[in-house]
Amino acid sequence: MTEKDEEYCSTFLTQFKKLEKELLSIAELRDDYVSFSRALNHIYYNRLNPVISQRDNYDFLRTASDVRNILSHENNICVPTKEFVDRFFKISQSIISPFTCYQVATKNIDVCHYSDHVFSVCDLMNNKSLSHIPVLNDESFVEGVFSRSSLFDYLQKYNHLEITDEFTIGDLREVVDLRSHTNETYIFVERNLNILSAFELIQKRKAHDKNVALLLVTEHGKQKEKLLGVITMIDLAKYNFDL
Repeated sequence: MTEKDEEYCSTFLTQFKKLEKELLSIAELRDDYVSFSRALNHIYYNRLNPVISQRDNYDFLRTASDVRNILSHENNICVPTKEFVDRFFKISQSIISPFTCYQVATKNIDVCHYSDHVFSVCDLMNNKSLSHIPVLNDESFVEGVFSRSSLFDYLQKYNHLEITDEFTIGDLREVVDLRSHTNETYIFVERNLNILSAFELIQKRKAHDKNVALLLVTEHGKQKEKLLGVITMIDLAKYNFDL
């Protein structure tokens, strides 16, 4: 075994111990002895952690457990590659020390106001491929969201829609208000909430609830605070994919 091989083995085994401790904490199984594999299976089948709930990550961690067992008994049979160790470290760290909502959020936010003309906001959305734009009130707090379905919601509500060059977001106030969207809802989250808790927040919603379209990040997760960033469901999917 080369010096580099020994380094990979040492890095892997050290990180494995940290992950094992974290899995035992998450699983909360009260037996005298709980193995890594049993804790992993319990977390996966009971969906206690969104990272482990992904089948690819679960299968990879099962393989990692086998590698650890081999290394613990027969050091020269196999050696983890750099790619293997890097992936293990990335997945394990996402479980042990997940990113915060603020770290994941888009911070360069496009917003609009009630005085903005609808046509100009639609142009902005089209040019930047946006599906939603937060609507700020005079105090710069989020009071609504203009989305691609807002005009349809207005038409459904009033049975007519006549847009002129002077038509503003304020004219759509009743359908862009945060509580007025037909099929979507928006959740305020505090900046330091870890991203796994954000996943769980969405997953715990009932089947008949509206779809969560945006997570709105503020200092303490309150509506009457400055908007610090937004997280879309695509952002969450990218976070998963990047693992």
